[in-house]
Amino acid sequence: MKFLKRALVASVAALALAVGPAVSAEAASAKFDVTKLSAKSMVVSNSNCRNVDVTMAHKKSGVSEWFVDVDVTRSGGIVDYVSFSHDGNTKRARSMVCPDWSGLGKYTLGPSDVWANNSSFSKYVDRTDYTKGYFYVRGKAYASLSSKRSGSTVTLTSSTKVYHPEHYGKIKYSPKVKFQVKSGSKWKTLKTVSAKKGKATYKVKSKSKRYYRVTFSQVSWATGATSKSVKR
Repeated sequence: MKFLKRALVASVAALALAVGPAVSAEAASAKFDVTKLSAKSMVVSNSNCRNVDVTMAHKKSGVSEWFVDVDVTRSGGIVDYVSFSHDGNTKRARSMVCPDWSGLGKYTLGPSDVWANNSSFSKYVDRTDYTKGYFYVRGKAYASLSSKRSGSTVTLTSSTKVYHPEHYGKIKYSPKVKFQVKSGSKWKTLKTVSAKKGKATYKVKSKSKRYYRVTFSQVSWATGATSKSVKR
């Protein structure tokens, strides 16, 4: 598709040169701008490829036919591209993301190749639009909490994992976890601890039995998670 459009653009450019300076003056009044690119972020718990709906908003003047190719990239590498046109997908199109190949994290929409013209080819646009949008592909994270009591000391141990498509399964994950205790109807953070090799431990003094849990927030490539509560 991109090859065909490049060939068409080359033909239009040749026609413009043949017509002469008058075309160049008119071409300056033809406009097409991508104003917004967006897609919903996703959470993955297996290595299957997934379709991503990409939406595009634009404004134009002086043109009737147009084509837009939007690059989909991660870490600067091309993952896919999405095509929009006046006679096809005008606002929404699909891209395919395969997390086991392209990875987790932040994906960028754009830049875009834009080509547009009026019916007589006397006005045309052939440019790169640098409007960008973003979405995230996150691995599903998991948290569990175990506990034991010795006198008035309660030892809490968290276990944290995340699904990683490049490993085709769950792996140990070491986020900063919050050990919390239930106080009335709310949860109060006792301590934030950096997990190591998927584990974190915290000891708390309490003579009476109380409810505890562990929680952590999402990052660009992994979701957050909260364990079930334990009473100790």
